[in-house]
Amino acid sequence: MKRVFFFGYGYSTRFLAQLLRDDDWSMAGTTNSQDNVKKMWDHGVEPHVWTGEGPLEAPFRVMNHVTHILHSLRPGAKGDAVLQNHFQVLSKVAPQLKWYGYLSSVSVYGDTKGAIATEDYEPNPISPKGKVYLRVENRHRQLQKKFGLPLHIFRVAPVYGPWRGAIQRAVKGEPQIIHKEGHKTTQIHVRDLAQILKASMENPNPGAVYNCVDDLATGPEVPVEYAYELLGNPKPPVRKYESVEAELPQQTKTIYTENLSASNERVKSELGIELLFPTYKEGYTSLANARLPMTEKTQAD
Repeated sequence: MKRVFFFGYGYSTRFLAQLLRDDDWSMAGTTNSQDNVKKMWDHGVEPHVWTGEGPLEAPFRVMNHVTHILHSLRPGAKGDAVLQNHFQVLSKVAPQLKWYGYLSSVSVYGDTKGAIATEDYEPNPISPKGKVYLRVENRHRQLQKKFGLPLHIFRVAPVYGPWRGAIQRAVKGEPQIIHKEGHKTTQIHVRDLAQILKASMENPNPGAVYNCVDDLATGPEVPVEYAYELLGNPKPPVRKYESVEAELPQQTKTIYTENLSASNERVKSELGIELLFPTYKEGYTSLANARLPMTEKTQAD
């Protein structure tokens, strides 16, 4: 039996669950809200309410017969709740697992100054986000080294898709679009991330690291401008980053400190991935044509 446990049944995981459900996987996962329990049952996922404070209730029973684990929860201010509360559990169940996936971030590469980072590129994070993700990666590697955890690390670009990304920004409108000369970022459509994860689950290669990005790094303003064009909405004025830097919140400034591109050749060569949406143009054109409601009412059904 193929049974996967999701630490964090959220946006990206729901699209993966769609693919797994079609292949008769048994699925379970965590949610931090009782309100999501019925939706998870409807999606074929056994729900476990877990707030991140302390371990799961009866964790060894929960992990019984689990063959695959996907950890997609972002680290919090106190660190990684999964490892803090389940390090011993994971060390015990590691021998029964065929695959363990951790969703990290391309921000671990830091500022590559536009150079294309392969998975062998030495991480050098400069943002708080990148630094904490790298620490969690390394903590997982301890589990792999000491207990044989079949670890797979996915360094994921910002994820967009239905109900999330530049289309929503263009519908809502915003006072300005920011441009920084020469600055590039990466992205990936949620359906492409889902197919990468599924392919890895079906072809385990413990110790592997995979960049999850599309084929084209762009300035962060480019997909937003394209979304306005697709919708026919008037674009707000484009401002140079240097002219607005002082008034930007720190979180927004962080986006412009990491000028990086990343290679996706490994997911193509090792996992046989052919991207459904190779660039933002295919992705956002599809989303604009779908004319989805602004709110995520269907929860990826």
